[in-house]
Amino acid sequence: MKKQILALLLALLMTAPAFVSCSDSGTNEETTDSSSAPAASEEIAPEETADDTVDENGYLKDALPDELDFGGQVINLLYWSDVENQEFSAEEFTGEIVNDAIYQRNINVEDDLNVKYNWIGTPGNGGNIDAYVAKVRESHTAGDNAYDIYASYSRTIMASVINGFTTNLEDAPYLDFDKPWWPDNLLKESTINNHLYLVSGDISTNVLHMMYCMYYNKQLLEDYQLAEPTDLVFENKWTLDTLVTMGSGIYTDLNGNSRKDIADQFGFTITNFHNDAFYTGSDLKLVEHDPEKILIVSPDFFGEKAISVIEKLGPWETSNDVYQAGDYETPFTEGRSLFTINRCHYASKALRDSELSYGIVPVPKYDENQENYRTVMGNPVTLYSISVSTPYKDICAAVLECMASNGYRLTTPAIFENNMKKKYSVDDINAQMYDIVRESVSFELGRFMNKYLSNITDIFFAAVENNDPKWGSTAARYNKPLAKQMEKVVESLIENEANLG
Repeated sequence: MKKQILALLLALLMTAPAFVSCSDSGTNEETTDSSSAPAASEEIAPEETADDTVDENGYLKDALPDELDFGGQVINLLYWSDVENQEFSAEEFTGEIVNDAIYQRNINVEDDLNVKYNWIGTPGNGGNIDAYVAKVRESHTAGDNAYDIYASYSRTIMASVINGFTTNLEDAPYLDFDKPWWPDNLLKESTINNHLYLVSGDISTNVLHMMYCMYYNKQLLEDYQLAEPTDLVFENKWTLDTLVTMGSGIYTDLNGNSRKDIADQFGFTITNFHNDAFYTGSDLKLVEHDPEKILIVSPDFFGEKAISVIEKLGPWETSNDVYQAGDYETPFTEGRSLFTINRCHYASKALRDSELSYGIVPVPKYDENQENYRTVMGNPVTLYSISVSTPYKDICAAVLECMASNGYRLTTPAIFENNMKKKYSVDDINAQMYDIVRESVSFELGRFMNKYLSNITDIFFAAVENNDPKWGSTAARYNKPLAKQMEKVVESLIENEANLG
């Protein structure tokens, strides 16, 4: 935990959404009630001067110049209209906490920068990647500058990047990647040959909704007299082996029909593609940077550690203790599973009105030697890019920075409250777990490039699902094809760099 926790430790117990302006410079007076406020003529001592780098709730403010004024410039933002959770526009205050935070965020950006959003929606999810990219290509070919900012499904934006429709953000003005609203892993994982084509983090509500975590049933934990998972996190003992051990021996044939089915009790429930979270969580990579080849398929994919992960998970997930199916949520939601793995929005959707007593922890580490947790995001997260064709690159960069900083202060606390059914508090265990999950979020390029790399993530989770005993030879068959595919991707990226000048 690094940038975000330092700022969050300043936070007070939230009592209302912090509707604050993105580049508000604050005042030089300490906020007080009227009974203690000094008279207008009194001079305030330096030690009473408020810290104008944070807002009234202790959240860090951005460093955008107060004098920024872009003269009412309209910014055309092409977003994916089939997004799973609200993120982009909100028509009015409704009293719904996340909607109102989005609405206020947009007002703040428009007011502080003197710009105007023009939201243009088009389908762009996993089934509409080609259609979204075709729309971008049409504008690019016509030279009509119809779009300034792109915001879409993770793999859709990466397809736009590979096709050369986005510009480099590494040298863009106003974007301050040292700020906590930009995750620590963003530059490290997503920069390609010193170019950064996409950003995300607190700017996207769907990053927060789509982060993977583990849920556990507190009653079953007590019934089986098992260790508290949050304690294991703090003790650095929350590992794959611990999860498998705790989740074994729990199966009970509740309906007495002598076969495993959805009505029984389980140690763990999962659907096959959620196994991606264990791959990333074990600090395994799909794609790595290379000084000569720019990007390569990671040796992790073919290595001993990946084999070990499958050997740990495969036998367990195919045992009676694990219910692995499309309707995997049901047993946990109904209180009949000790553990499940899901995205964070599961809490606000299936569990929000539930009487179930549950807790959350990050996806476990591979072992105790692993330094940090790594959180994979579900693919339906939003990545943001700036069009290579826009004449307003600097304005767009300021808009992204202002959106992200407002998201950090407005939408992130609102989503936490919505998901966890309580206000954020630095002393709350669930809040601390949520922070660990959020601060370790991964921007693994291999996941975004999946369609260009033989659907590489599917290869792994199918091996776990089927308890593949020969992963080494299975993965080896993909070695040369994946290498050739990666070479083609890199060729396109280098050509795009040349076009940027």
